[in-house]
Amino acid sequence: MQLRVDYAVNKVMQTHRGQSEDAIAQAIQDQLRSVGVVPNGKQIAQYAAVISSLPLLPPK
Repeated sequence: MQLRVDYAVNKVMQTHRGQSEDAIAQAIQDQLRSVGVVPNGKQIAQYAAVISSLPLLPPK
C-alpha cells in the first residue's frame, strides 16, 4: 500500500508544485482513490504542505 501512496504523491508533486495546499490535498486524494487507497487526512495534509512549498519545475 505504501508503494501506491508514494506513486500518487510523486505524480501530484510533478504537476502541482507551488499550488495551494487545498488543491494539492484534493489531487492527492483523487490519485489515491483511483488506485484503491483510502486517504489518511493527516498524512495528506503533511504531503500537501511540503509540496505547496516547493518551487515550480522549469518547463520542459
